[in-house]
Amino acid sequence: MIKVVITAPKGAMDSLIVQEAYKSENIQIVGCVGRPGADYIGKDAGHVCGIGHEIGAKVYPDLESNVDGKSLIDLCDVVVDYSAIEMSREVLTKCVAHGKALLCGTTGFNEGELSAFARASEIIPLMQTANTSYVVTVMKKLLREAAAMLEEKAGMEIIEDHWDSKLDAPSGTAIELAEEMASGMERKGMEDITFHSLRAGNTPSSHHVVFGCQGEMFRITHDAYDWRCYAIGACDAIMYLGKRLSEGKTGSYTMFDVIEGK
Repeated sequence: MIKVVITAPKGAMDSLIVQEAYKSENIQIVGCVGRPGADYIGKDAGHVCGIGHEIGAKVYPDLESNVDGKSLIDLCDVVVDYSAIEMSREVLTKCVAHGKALLCGTTGFNEGELSAFARASEIIPLMQTANTSYVVTVMKKLLREAAAMLEEKAGMEIIEDHWDSKLDAPSGTAIELAEEMASGMERKGMEDITFHSLRAGNTPSSHHVVFGCQGEMFRITHDAYDWRCYAIGACDAIMYLGKRLSEGKTGSYTMFDVIEGK
């Protein structure tokens, strides 16, 4: 049984992770962390996250909140954080200090912040990723192979659509797709891939990668109709990271590792 704390339980992504984690026989939610002062602090996460009944896990204002004489973070194996950059920096620091595994789905970090994740991976097992979808993970592998084979023949563009309130553009997933493509090419890099971002309505997520060749065009597309696909993948990542922690392992992991079971 992997014990987990989930931050930002009112968030669109986080609330779904709570729902899916609660259904899992292998995951126990020991608590959630919300915004200090919010009216849902102290309430049961089942009511906050739309489950509709109590699940025995309250929402606290901080990872170090006192729970029966112990800090909340000391009760868990893994912290799941899909919040905002400022909070994610704090979560990372506390996970390192307490020796807890971390799944972070927050996007928009600068180079210095990403370097902090890299340093932390020498101390704890962690996964910092914009996307926990199994299908997107497979898509990355296909894109890397396509880019390697077509780099001299094609112009490459990524068109991504997201809901109107998403802050970062291009999306973290689009950047990860481009990084995977660039890793497969010898003469081209990220600077040779063009991004187009659309922010409108409530589209969960769509990514269309176009290889434009002379007289023909190749597209690889992923459309998410429901964020639950990411929550399901996140739960598998939680179990994977919890196992790495129990084995005393550190490192930076990806969904490729989860799928392949390495």
